[in-house]
Amino acid sequence: MKQRDRDVPAEAARIADHYVEAILAAVEGSRRPATRRAYASAWRKFRKWTRSEGLGSLPADPMTVAAYLVYRMKQGLSMSSLEMDRKAIGYYHRTAGRLNPASSEGVRNTMAGLRNQATEKGRNNPRQARGLTARLLMRIEDTACLPRTGPSGRTESAGFARRRGNLDIALVSVMRDGLLRRGEAAELRWRDVRFVHDGSARVTIRRSKTSSVSAVQFIGLKAAIALRHIRPANPDPDARVFGIATGRTISNRIAAMTRAAGLGEGFTGHSPRVGMAQDLTAKGMGLTAIMVAGRWKSERMPAYYSRGEAAGRGAVARYYGDFE
Repeated sequence: MKQRDRDVPAEAARIADHYVEAILAAVEGSRRPATRRAYASAWRKFRKWTRSEGLGSLPADPMTVAAYLVYRMKQGLSMSSLEMDRKAIGYYHRTAGRLNPASSEGVRNTMAGLRNQATEKGRNNPRQARGLTARLLMRIEDTACLPRTGPSGRTESAGFARRRGNLDIALVSVMRDGLLRRGEAAELRWRDVRFVHDGSARVTIRRSKTSSVSAVQFIGLKAAIALRHIRPANPDPDARVFGIATGRTISNRIAAMTRAAGLGEGFTGHSPRVGMAQDLTAKGMGLTAIMVAGRWKSERMPAYYSRGEAAGRGAVARYYGDFE
């Protein structure tokens, strides 16, 4: 049997090879590389477990999937990890042309029950990075360009500290205004930055965690000035704006600058985005507007991030405000 006959359903045998190859390439590209890697890792773990239990993985019975999710919960995994497991199992079944056992009523009910158990144990709240608000950004601006002493005991020169500090300020300012995810900030290129006559700027996000459609984000005057400070005289359009290749490096950099500013721990690559959501809520922006600005698919996460600010503007707070 030819390789193609083994790889594609029999119904596709009459389709010309170049169509089949194009379809397979499109399917492969339907998920971002990070998502495909996460699915592959989850799928390997599922297959290893099914082998150890003497069960089938492809196709898998819905009871097998439900049992695996219960097993993973008992191992201390979060609900987000279990949801990734469920999606990966469904993805590999659909890709193989099989019915998706992870979408069955029994599996959905199992997930709902596990979610309720996690909530009762206080394990179902998403972990939230500390928000880098406008007030905290001012602390970073005050300290960013001061020379730091590294683990080796060496202290930065004044020139190096100034260049590093300017980059730090530009990074977090643009991430806040654009509500950028850390991966989006790492991938931002100079061709994606456009300065506007009023002093502001626009950045184009070519592809995000949740969408393959590009988006244009507003960058305010202060952040645009910070961008101009780090912009080379003749930048390579394909060069990374911040010269940082990974989101993890951005997280480490933000953690370092916030510690140097005396802000303590808990800040990550998600902090500028969280902080802007909190500031927008404090200014009275509605959840729908914040969801659109941050390109969230639902109001759930911005509502969670800004729940403290929302409480301060709620009915009871307004009631007492009338007497002050």
